[in-house]
Amino acid sequence: MIRLMVASIANRRAIAVLTAFSVALSVFLFTGVEKLRSSARSNFTSAVSGTHIIAGARSGQIPLLLFSLFHIGAPTSNISYVSYQKYKRHPAVAWAIPLAIGDSHRGFRVVATAPEIFDHYKYGDRKPLRLAAGTFTLGRLKAVLGATAARDLGFAVGARLVMTHGISDVQGIHDHDENPFVVEGVLEPTGTPFDKGIYISLSSLELMHETEGVAGVRSTPANITSFLLGVKEPVDILPLMRAINEDEAEPMTAILPGIVLGEIWGMLGYVEGVLKLVSILVMATALMGLAIALYASLAERYRELAILRALGASPMRIASLLMSESVFLALGGVITGYILLFAVVQILQRQLLRFFSVSVKIFPLTNAEVIFIGVLLVAALVVALFPAYILYRRALGAGLQANI
Repeated sequence: MIRLMVASIANRRAIAVLTAFSVALSVFLFTGVEKLRSSARSNFTSAVSGTHIIAGARSGQIPLLLFSLFHIGAPTSNISYVSYQKYKRHPAVAWAIPLAIGDSHRGFRVVATAPEIFDHYKYGDRKPLRLAAGTFTLGRLKAVLGATAARDLGFAVGARLVMTHGISDVQGIHDHDENPFVVEGVLEPTGTPFDKGIYISLSSLELMHETEGVAGVRSTPANITSFLLGVKEPVDILPLMRAINEDEAEPMTAILPGIVLGEIWGMLGYVEGVLKLVSILVMATALMGLAIALYASLAERYRELAILRALGASPMRIASLLMSESVFLALGGVITGYILLFAVVQILQRQLLRFFSVSVKIFPLTNAEVIFIGVLLVAALVVALFPAYILYRRALGAGLQANI
């Protein structure tokens, strides 16, 4: 049966290839959307897993989350360093990390922070940051690069780099070339937006801006962009967040990153649904094309199949030949779709990491993918039932007539 099926498909290879490719396209669209969705959720959730509260100037919750942790967007205002110190000393706070954002190097964000970020920032399943090379001291005019930034910029420990004022992909405009930095360390990949950052100390940030009219060089800045907090006990999270939001000394916004991230996924759910609907419609079109191809081939194959009947093959066995061909073409489409997805992911992986902080992994398959593939293969079997039924009802003599 298998040899006969393969020979039959090979004899009609042009239509078979087109049919399998249409199935592959539906698989590529559905799995591409599913992989981007699941990978984005995984990467973004991983980035906020160890942070209880993010606080910054009074603003929207989503922008505060995006520019603080995901290197997306830019802050519209700052908060005083005094407010950060106030909550760092709060009895409920286990650790606090300041963030000052506003400079870049060839499109990669420069994040001024404290060395403690290496000890307290956690991602994924409470994983700590690790160095791939060098040290993480954030000393005077020293920089530590995330894995993606180091790879794309081609920098290793000891390399020199000049920061640019503002967020820009272009060097040479508003560069701080009077105060170049030296790369002291490179971090191991985390699969989160942390990989895109260039990390320096707050005092180095002040030194870098010294020639821009700052009166003297302070060891700490007057203002920062935001700060991350970890609490000692989970019960302290909501009271601390309420205290920050109601602080009369300075208007601030405190958010729970996990909750805000859930709001983002809720906003994107409609887009995900539309893309999935498109891929399902493509699958339906591919299955209809598969059914039409099988039905159209009957007229060419009556003599062939009738001869098989004359040689002793039962109608059910011959009908099962059509159904097995349908499933075989669908399975070939599934494999081709994943090969196509793998190729596209390899080509776009760097861009996805750099611009969207998403690292796409083909395996393991998600539950939605397993269900989709299962439904596709079952549907391929079902669409072959009609031409198989016609074949089953076809009389032996009709296939042996000379005019067929």
